[in-house]
Amino acid sequence: MNREVVVDDNEIHLYLADVESVTSDLFERYRAILSPEELERNERYRFQHSKNTDLLARAITRTTLSKYAPFQPEEWQFIKGEHGKPEIANPNVSLRFNLSHTRRYVALAVTKTFDIGVDIECIERNNDVLSIAEHYFAEQELNDLFQLPARSQEDRFFDYWTLKEAYMKARGEGLALGLGNFSFMLRQSKPITISFNQSLVDQAKDWLFWLSSLTIDHRLALAFRHRNQLNAKDQNVVKLTIYDVIPFAGNNDKQDQQIVLGW
Repeated sequence: MNREVVVDDNEIHLYLADVESVTSDLFERYRAILSPEELERNERYRFQHSKNTDLLARAITRTTLSKYAPFQPEEWQFIKGEHGKPEIANPNVSLRFNLSHTRRYVALAVTKTFDIGVDIECIERNNDVLSIAEHYFAEQELNDLFQLPARSQEDRFFDYWTLKEAYMKARGEGLALGLGNFSFMLRQSKPITISFNQSLVDQAKDWLFWLSSLTIDHRLALAFRHRNQLNAKDQNVVKLTIYDVIPFAGNNDKQDQQIVLGW
């Protein structure tokens, strides 16, 4: 694949793919670019739909990264950090990425500068999510959650949950951070803010968050922290570009929307 895309220091590119739009012949092409280890892991899935989602997630990662750097999709190598977050192992590549998926959708975020985390969740659940909140959310989140009308509480739970997942993934430390050790505040028409208890060493001013409903049944969140590498003119502005993509489908990535975010 030819290098054709540039992501600037103050940009995030978000790629979204629908598993149901992928044909069986494409899944076979995806298998051809995966590493032996990835193929082995894929075979461990019991259900075909899980195998297909995993194939699409691996393929969108490899084919998308090849648009930014001179490596073929099958040439990408990855390593895992201390807490399991994947990072690029290829030399001389100034890219960072994060991946998330549900049974139906895959989301891949690509950036050059930011600590980045993305999470996508299907909000159709049979379990008692409010009980989960009572056990794991911060006190301020619980107060805000249960002040809402009952019909709105589950929706707000997933707002918090996807934001928490995205933040933990951006930090690269996962559940080790403790879900109750940081708290989000959501106010209509105002930026999403985060606060920390004393056990977490972090600065709320360094973080920016984005939350969206991908569909009526899916919530999507991004968390990103600048690493003091932005130019002065860009330090308070981040450009988020969203693409719809199906690897090897023969059509160019469709730019869905472009959003300007700021501190």
